[in-house]
Amino acid sequence: MNKSLFVWCSLCLLVCFTATGAASTVKIRGYVTSIPDANSVAILDDAIAYAPGTQLQNCAATGADGIGLVVGTLIEAEGLWTAPHRFSAVKINCDNSQFTREISESAYLQEEPLEAAKSAPGTQVRLKADGELLLVGESAQKGAARFTEASTETSTQNMVGSQIHYRGVRNNDGSILASMIEVGSPAPGDAYKNPGGITVVPAIEPKSGLRILEFRKGDKVHGRLKLFPVTEVQDYVKQLGLSLLPPAAAVTKRPVEFRFFVVEDPSINAEALPDGTTFVNTGLLAAAQNEAQLAFVMSHEIAHVLQAHHWREVNDTRAKRVLITIAAIAGSGYIGDLSLYLGQIGLATVVNGYSRRVENQADRLGLQNTIDHGYDPRPAVAFFRIMVERYRQRSTSAIWSNHESALTRGSFLTVQLARQYPQERFSSSRVDTPAFQAMKDAMGPVKIE
Repeated sequence: MNKSLFVWCSLCLLVCFTATGAASTVKIRGYVTSIPDANSVAILDDAIAYAPGTQLQNCAATGADGIGLVVGTLIEAEGLWTAPHRFSAVKINCDNSQFTREISESAYLQEEPLEAAKSAPGTQVRLKADGELLLVGESAQKGAARFTEASTETSTQNMVGSQIHYRGVRNNDGSILASMIEVGSPAPGDAYKNPGGITVVPAIEPKSGLRILEFRKGDKVHGRLKLFPVTEVQDYVKQLGLSLLPPAAAVTKRPVEFRFFVVEDPSINAEALPDGTTFVNTGLLAAAQNEAQLAFVMSHEIAHVLQAHHWREVNDTRAKRVLITIAAIAGSGYIGDLSLYLGQIGLATVVNGYSRRVENQADRLGLQNTIDHGYDPRPAVAFFRIMVERYRQRSTSAIWSNHESALTRGSFLTVQLARQYPQERFSSSRVDTPAFQAMKDAMGPVKIE
């Protein structure tokens, strides 16, 4: 399996080739981020032109309160590339149901939902949860009352870590009008255990004296990874990761020890194990342009851990899977392909990507976490532009497996930011730091795949 099939995971916009004579049409998918002119729409930097002969399906509504071909609409366009970032559409299908389809989701609260505590009696309750802004509808008032009571009458830490279930419909401004809200229990302690009793232990390679990581089960070593040998780089990534931890990191039922390691690997990847062990590849550090981008990637991985995504995915798909046990792993040498190895020890979701629903949740929470920690979130979108430009294809992303592509993912975050936040809010937010640039200097040139 290609090592570049998974980074902080997710997004692949479907591309599909259909033979039509000498040429092949292509399908691209994403959210409209701007309207360049009367005959085109844009998804990030890609302009999709349409003509009177273009088939427009479900795109008739227009105007501020309509759907159709307006900013924020999820579309799938079929046609041909005529130049870089220029797409000529023969068919455009608008997903009008995105604003009428019921959203049903659950998440573990990574922070206190302060909006609930501040809501005055008789006013509409606004909850910041799951990387979303939830507006409580009339039918959800009873659940919201319990939620508000819990957040105001108990200590702050008692709400953080709890599970929230909600249903609702997305408004044009990106908020969700909730028809149901319930509060559940925190994730069980087992949700934060690596499969097969595997632990990751820092060690020293006896012959070379190099710092390494060992994958162990008990006293037996099942594989080794080379750590990047520059202490300044390791220390910077560790400190950044710890500084990004939201309050929920301290209140899980089983103590989660977040540890951040830079490993020698040219692929633009980062991976987090259920116990909080996080690997950041040298290829990712080389590709990141500023600290805000790296903060988003690491916040995305932190969300995977705190949302118990591996445990949730395993339980959701248990009947369909054939487990690979640790007994199938042979040898204790260096791991040549980390993604293959993780799949063999039962971490296939970390390798191949989680479901779209779970990956999108980690994106939303990662974005919110970067904002909460004082970073400008817009560079996160710019990172998706880097991925689109680097890997060209809008079909299968080289780094996010079979999920939404960088184009879809970046365009969704662009729309969400435009809807929910005035851009001037981020004028004084952090984008870069001297520490990030010092890390890049200390790292020197490294290979990127």
